Amino acid sequence: MSEPWRYTALIRTDHVSELLKQTVMALRAQAMPPTEILFVDSSGKAEVAVALGELGGRLVTYPKDQPFNFAKAINVGVAQASEPYVLVVSSHVHLGEPTLVQDGVSEMLAKGLEVVYWCAVPETHRHQRKAESTTISPQDFNGRNGLSNSCAMLPRERMREIEFREEVFSAEDQAWAATYFQRQRRSILRIEHPQLVYANPNVNARKTINEEIAIAYFAYRRGLWPDQIVARALRALLAAVRGRPDRASMHWHIAKGLFMAWFKAPRAQSKYY
Repeated sequence: MSEPWRYTALIRTDHVSELLKQTVMALRAQAMPPTEILFVDSSGKAEVAVALGELGGRLVTYPKDQPFNFAKAINVGVAQASEPYVLVVSSHVHLGEPTLVQDGVSEMLAKGLEVVYWCAVPETHRHQRKAESTTISPQDFNGRNGLSNSCAMLPRERMREIEFREEVFSAEDQAWAATYFQRQRRSILRIEHPQLVYANPNVNARKTINEEIAIAYFAYRRGLWPDQIVARALRALLAAVRGRPDRASMHWHIAKGLFMAWFKAPRAQSKYY
C-alpha cells in the first residue's frame, strides 16, 4: 500500500463492558489502527454515552423513537463514517494479533478484492495455529460463509450503495453478502484466524433460532426446502431420544419457523442477547 490505509472502526453497543474496552485497546494496538472509532449507541442512556466518550471514540446515537435493529445500527453508523473503508467489529471480539488487520487488507488487495472478513477458528479446527484464507465466490456462498459482522472490512461507499436490509432481524451480514454477490458478482475474502476470539457471553438458543430462520429466508433460500425442514425435525427427534430436551426444542422451533416462512415472512425483534 503506497498510502496509509484509512478506515473507521464501527462498533454497535448499548453498554460499556470489559470486553468492549479490550476490543478498543486491541484495535488501537493494531499495526494498522483505525483512523477513528465510531460507537453506535442504542442504549439511550446518558451514562453510557459518557462512558463511551471516555473510551476516546466518536458517538452516534441510534434513533430513540425507533425499535432497535442490527442492520439499521450499521446503516446509521456508516452514514456518519468519515473514512473510505469501514471495519464493522463486534464489541465481543478481541484481536490478539497486532498485524491481523494489516495482513488481511494486504491479502485482499493482492487478490483484487474489496471486502475481507475475519472469523474465529471453528471448534473442530482448534489445532489450527496459522490464519487460513478462502476466497468466497458467488457460487461458493452457502448462507453462512458470505460475511461476518464480527470483524469485516468493507468500502464505505459500497455499504451506502448496498445498505443492510432493516427487515432482516438477524444474520444481516449474510443477507448483505447475498445481495453483494448478486449485484457485484465479485468474491469476498474470508480469513479464519486463531488470534481472533469471539467472546459473546450471551449466545443462546433464541439467537441461534433467529439466525437460522433469517439465513434461510433472507440470504439462502435453499435452507427453506422441504428436505432442510425434515432434517431439522429429525435432529429435534434425535436430541429428544438422547435426553437433550433443550436442543430438541431449539431444532423443533427452527423446523417450525422454516415451515411457517413458506406462508408468511418471519418477524422478530433485533436485540442484544
